[in-house]
Amino acid sequence: MQHNHKHPYQLAAGCVLLAVAVPLLGWMSDPSHLLPIVPTQFVFWHSVVEMLSMVVSMLVFVAGYRAILSARIGAVVLLGMAFFGVGVLDFLHAMSYTGMPDALTVNTPQKFMLFWLAARTLAAGALLVYVLLPIVRDVTELKKRLALALMLMVVGVLGYVGLLWPDHLPALFIQGLGLTPLAISIEWLIVALNVVTLAVLWRRRQKLVRECVMALGFAAALSAVSELFVTMLGVVDTDGLNIVAHLYKVAAYLYLFHATFNESLRRPLQRMAAQHLREKVTLSSSPNGVLWVDDTGRILMTNPAMETLTGYPMNELVGQNVDIFLPEHLRARHAQMMRGYFMAPRTRAMGLMDLKLMRRDGQLRPVDISLGHWEDEGASHAIAYIRDLTERKVFEETLRHQATHDELTGLPNRWLFRLQLNQALAHAGRSSLHVAVLFLDLDHFKTVNDSFGHATGDSLLVQVGTRIRSILRKDDTVAHLGGDEFAILLTDLADVDEAVSVATKLLTSLQASYQLQDQDVYSSGSLGLAFYPDDAQDSDTLLRYADMAMYQAKQAGRGAYACYSMEMDRRVHEDMQLHTRLKEALAQDVLQLHYQPQVGVESGAIVGAEALLRWHDPELGEVSPARFIPVAEATGLILPLSDWVLETACEQIAAWTQAGTPLRVAVNVSAQQFRQRNLPEKVRAVLERTGAQAEWLDIEITESVAMTQPEQAREQLHALVALGCRVALDDFGTGYSSLAYLKALPVSKLKIDKSFMDGIPNDASDSTISRAIITLAHSLGMTLVAEGVETEAQLAFLYQNNCEIYQGWLFAKAMEAGDLTELLRA
Repeated sequence: MQHNHKHPYQLAAGCVLLAVAVPLLGWMSDPSHLLPIVPTQFVFWHSVVEMLSMVVSMLVFVAGYRAILSARIGAVVLLGMAFFGVGVLDFLHAMSYTGMPDALTVNTPQKFMLFWLAARTLAAGALLVYVLLPIVRDVTELKKRLALALMLMVVGVLGYVGLLWPDHLPALFIQGLGLTPLAISIEWLIVALNVVTLAVLWRRRQKLVRECVMALGFAAALSAVSELFVTMLGVVDTDGLNIVAHLYKVAAYLYLFHATFNESLRRPLQRMAAQHLREKVTLSSSPNGVLWVDDTGRILMTNPAMETLTGYPMNELVGQNVDIFLPEHLRARHAQMMRGYFMAPRTRAMGLMDLKLMRRDGQLRPVDISLGHWEDEGASHAIAYIRDLTERKVFEETLRHQATHDELTGLPNRWLFRLQLNQALAHAGRSSLHVAVLFLDLDHFKTVNDSFGHATGDSLLVQVGTRIRSILRKDDTVAHLGGDEFAILLTDLADVDEAVSVATKLLTSLQASYQLQDQDVYSSGSLGLAFYPDDAQDSDTLLRYADMAMYQAKQAGRGAYACYSMEMDRRVHEDMQLHTRLKEALAQDVLQLHYQPQVGVESGAIVGAEALLRWHDPELGEVSPARFIPVAEATGLILPLSDWVLETACEQIAAWTQAGTPLRVAVNVSAQQFRQRNLPEKVRAVLERTGAQAEWLDIEITESVAMTQPEQAREQLHALVALGCRVALDDFGTGYSSLAYLKALPVSKLKIDKSFMDGIPNDASDSTISRAIITLAHSLGMTLVAEGVETEAQLAFLYQNNCEIYQGWLFAKAMEAGDLTELLRA
């Protein structure tokens, strides 16, 4: 905060004094105009003026010595010290003036002139140094005392010499002649110093603008004028000229005191006022409440934020005890704690504890408080900064909810579900009750996502969560674990039948249609159940067992529930071992491809073969494809396994072709392999790499794979046929085919599933179905291949109904490539 000091009266007075000095100097330069004064009266008025000078000098000293908060405190202290010396020298000058009682020795003009010149030189030099000094913000008390001691020493030496041996010094004033040339030279030196001070003030007026440059300028100018009057003293030193010189000196001192007072007292007071204003504005604008209290808890000061925080007006808070912010039953305890605090006060920062503040309306609001303390004149005070934590608590609760709940459904997430499960298990352990964990996976959720988009899939998940929640009890928990998986926690069960009943209700509820995009969509679920303490004792195992049971329910046909059993666990461990051994077998190239001949029904000649994967493990022995293929499909190992089968079969096709016994080989393509968009490109690359011709490669897919995504199947199969391959539809009749789609597919062969051949010729239904398949294939221009032919009667049936090809144990089991090669050459 800046203050522009304008002193019109001082400015006017200074200008008048300087203006009057010019004609006075001119008028008094004429010796005839001197006004002699009676010596006794002159001594009186001289003493009065000098006493006034001494008082002003001491005021300058006190103001400088006690300066605080000054930006140039070093310069102010130095000026004060110098004027202490000036005041003492002026006192010695007054005491040694002719006409005053002798001071130790006879008072002479030599004596009083010595002290006059010393005082004026010290004053002029100190003023010049003052305006030249840079900013010195700190002066220690020790330095002040050393400077004062030094000044006393200098003045003491001058006083000692001047009072006792003034005549030992060069003459300064000769009675009857006036000032000596030396004295006049010193006077002009003093004038020069003041003129230089004026010049420096002009040069540094911007830097010293806050230090009352006007007063400093008048002090230097009036001092110079005073010395000019002294240089004109005649042979008599008791005339009006001398009095005028002294008056101008006093005027210069007064202006200097004004400047010193401004720098050492007025400006610090203004700074303190500005600081007080800043603190007041800071407190008023602070978003935190502020309380200043004494050691009894009485509120001495507060800020507007406290009014917002507490509901009490500021003027009503002052004088109250801080316990008004506490419920009645806590006030006595708080008073005891407060007494303990003031007995051993300590600073407390924010964040150490959360407290509750009671508003005027009785509402409790969460706050955080930091404390500071100080003592003033023996009285202890404390200041409390109070921060409203309401918004932070809401934010923290939001973060806590986000960390423990699913963003989409608003249900608890996996972490919170596990926490509540652990708590439920601990409670059940003490109460001997049962706990059930249900693991739910939606059926056909991927189809909904792919068909309607992820937004619709998300809407389905929200509706599923709502339905589950509506069936459960208040204390039960449902969590969304991610994707289409939900977990349900049922607590305090008397027996497991209660959980089975809930599972049945859940499945029934989920089978109802969902209203999505203005149409009915159906998506059931599969549930797995595991129980504490019957199945497992800890949360991790319970969740794992419920997950196993859920997969068992899916394998059983979806839309059902299954309870965990030891057999499931055993099967899972076997599957894990099977997966590990199968992966090692694939990496070590110990798998084998066997070939089952396909034989013409009429000719009895071998017309082709189906490639069948075989695996003999050193630990597990012969492992059936029916056992390891589902494991490979579940773990994703089916893709590298299918690639290996395709590569090996094409290598064998090339080998038989080069040997002169070309043979058509059928290779089964898995569902996962068929869903890959790059399957035709992969087949083409394998054919080129192995040298096999595409015309000898049949691609077999199951009816269910072809019908799941018929458009993609049509594109894939047309691309394979374009390479030169043929397509066979395996296990025909076991799925749910659309004849319209079947007609659109580039299929050249249909394979009658073994399940139909098993009942021929005794089972009329199997015979009828087989005849219908053969008739359908012929009507579509397709070749028939019957699987699993084991008897002559079955072969006769095929012959009678014009089935072209068969395969089965009646002719041969699947065999190694070498054995089939020998059979081809026979």
